Amino acid sequence: MDDYIAAIDAGTGSGRCVIFDMEGRQIAVANREWGHATIPSAPGSRVFDTEGNWNLLCQSTREAIDRAKIRPEQIRAVSATSMREGMILYDRDGKEIWACPNADARGGAEAVQLIKNGLARKIYFTGGDWTSMTSPPRFLWIKRQQPDIYKKMAHMTMIGDWILYRLSGRFVTDPSLGSSSDLFDLSKRTWSEKIIDLCGLRREIFPEVYEPGTIIGKVTPQAERETGLKGETPVVAGGADTQLGLVGIGAVRPFKITAIGGSFWQQTVVTGKPVIVPKIRTRTLCH
Repeated sequence: MDDYIAAIDAGTGSGRCVIFDMEGRQIAVANREWGHATIPSAPGSRVFDTEGNWNLLCQSTREAIDRAKIRPEQIRAVSATSMREGMILYDRDGKEIWACPNADARGGAEAVQLIKNGLARKIYFTGGDWTSMTSPPRFLWIKRQQPDIYKKMAHMTMIGDWILYRLSGRFVTDPSLGSSSDLFDLSKRTWSEKIIDLCGLRREIFPEVYEPGTIIGKVTPQAERETGLKGETPVVAGGADTQLGLVGIGAVRPFKITAIGGSFWQQTVVTGKPVIVPKIRTRTLCH
């Protein structure tokens, strides 16, 4: 009986499941297109539909297994990836209470405020990213516009981490996705207490950080029923779509210049250590 691995991806324009053999060859893929609704009263808003999109990912996973003509127990591990920057908040019971994709721009005014008061600059020289589409201004927007949500939030993850949570019940992140929040210390590859404190956030809402490839849990009985994956299948930390794409094309050593295509196109340079440009012209994230 051959062994396989499954990867579930939440992209900007669609979600999919891809099944690979142990040599890394793609065996089957199934996807579902999706969109992100706007809120008329919130200019620039984009909402990530956690319930609806999870159903689409489950459909894709079942279809991919069927197309591969394999049994669920032949899948020896499952992992996840996603668009960067999008984030999800949960209450103490683990219920999703707020979610946005990377294109959400509700925090535009808050981003401008961070630039004017100098905090954006301080964040950039530790976290390496601009404030335009990252978590700091979004948290400020939620605090001002949806204070009930702000009070209830007990956990925060990025979107790929949300897939791992749905599969295993564990809140985790990895450096590549976590750093797209702009709340990371790039040199330490973990959450920056300095940035978190600058933003007035509670440290305990942020998940544990694991390197990609780490087994973080197992497929729960509920996820087994929903996805068609076998219960107890190892769930493995994944990462951000662009960085995993770089691994896929072999860009893992310093000074490789690449372009990664999708709904968003990224021109990247891989470096051996965090490089933060003094003139704030580039974005830097963990590989």
